Amino acid sequence: MKYLLPLFFLLPVLAFGQGKDSKITCTDERLLQAETLKKSGIVLPVFKHYCYSDQSGNYVLYLTEKQDVRQDIKQNIKQGEEKLSRAVEAHLLKIEAGKSLSSIASIRDKANADEAGMEFWSKLTEIGDIDKDGNIESIIVYRFYNKGDDGLADRSAYSGRIKIVMLYKGSKVVIRAVTGDLDGERETTSTDNFFALPATLQKHLVQKMAAMYRDDQYGFDNSYQFKPVSKSIKAKIK
Repeated sequence: MKYLLPLFFLLPVLAFGQGKDSKITCTDERLLQAETLKKSGIVLPVFKHYCYSDQSGNYVLYLTEKQDVRQDIKQNIKQGEEKLSRAVEAHLLKIEAGKSLSSIASIRDKANADEAGMEFWSKLTEIGDIDKDGNIESIIVYRFYNKGDDGLADRSAYSGRIKIVMLYKGSKVVIRAVTGDLDGERETTSTDNFFALPATLQKHLVQKMAAMYRDDQYGFDNSYQFKPVSKSIKAKIK
């Protein structure tokens, strides 16, 4: 992920990386063994994996990417090659007493045929007990890129779409956003279970989008102070 989130003080839970906190550092090499991944239904290459514990048990979260779209970069300050993906997956598994893994939640998504590709924004991954109830919440962010005039991914903050997924007590809360240069092109919707979340978690997700907007990372619709609209209600209106 090429974008950073410097305004950490706005968010009560930091975005973590491997090795920075004992609660999310994976020390069991078995978790990356081919046989373990195969048994867990993980077929794409592992991009990141995180381990954590809370009052309900021990868990491992895998972020996996296909990384099958290569793009040559020729800019004033950067040259070389980067890889995007046509598909990404995330898998949250519980580590049982016998060290077997049981699936709690999965995310599987693909880029559209007319898009340049997609990738996880791993620097925006969050793992922490946001609402202080003794259970860990995970927030995963990934972005889809439009093709620019040169055929490469358009990384402008006002191009493409993005998804923010919170894994909360075994369920998936999904925020979907599309952006554009004009206000009318921007839209942020969510699954209905977003509105059933504790107020602390709803506020945290809204603050996260607001911080990304202020940092010119992504041009969210701010018509309702960054609060998403129900996807089902939006569909009925249309």
